[in-house]
Amino acid sequence: MPGVRSRNALALAALAVALARTPADAAHATLTTDARCYLQGAKLQMTASGLAPSTALTVLLDGAQLNYGDDSTPRSDAAGSFAGSFATPALAVGAVQLRHLLVVSDGTHRPRARFTVTRPAGADFQPSSGDPRTLRARFRVWGFGVRGSGGERVWLHWVGPRGTVRRSAALGSTGGDCGAHTTQPRRVFPFAPEAGRWVLVLDTHRAYRVHASGPRAKIPVHVRPVTR
Repeated sequence: MPGVRSRNALALAALAVALARTPADAAHATLTTDARCYLQGAKLQMTASGLAPSTALTVLLDGAQLNYGDDSTPRSDAAGSFAGSFATPALAVGAVQLRHLLVVSDGTHRPRARFTVTRPAGADFQPSSGDPRTLRARFRVWGFGVRGSGGERVWLHWVGPRGTVRRSAALGSTGGDCGAHTTQPRRVFPFAPEAGRWVLVLDTHRAYRVHASGPRAKIPVHVRPVTR
């Protein structure tokens, strides 16, 4: 039956063309955010293109649908574009930063973008208790790249009870969307500290300055007198 074979061949050819086009068409849909790093609660602006024209959209954050305050439904325009904004979510207690996945869907296309929410520049070390003269801990910094800078070298300055710097040391370079870094375990004090209130200052300057530009975090440490 030549006619049947011909119709089947045409149908298979049409299906092959449709399948070949689908990934390419989907690849044209894009989603971008106006930054990669945001402070919690900051406004995020997103822009999507390559969507189906004049179509109702679903905006998903980590798989959960975002609902607009006025109960409106986001829609693409006649050109298949979409722009919107929302306040980034708050971090859980104890969390210093979190990476999120944002998706805009028209039912066929699902462009996505990732971004990170952080607290303001800060630092700590864990474990945080023990004899400061022998304690070893991991130092951690976060929020050192909120303004888009990345790969910053982090310096630790030991400022003694009299307000003078005793020593400075490089801890490594920040990474990720928001400028974070965690060290390997190291001595909290690589020298014998005198008793009193110390301030461990972490910033991006090789030499300690009382007033310095850029991100900075301070960790107060109280060293008790040695009792004999």
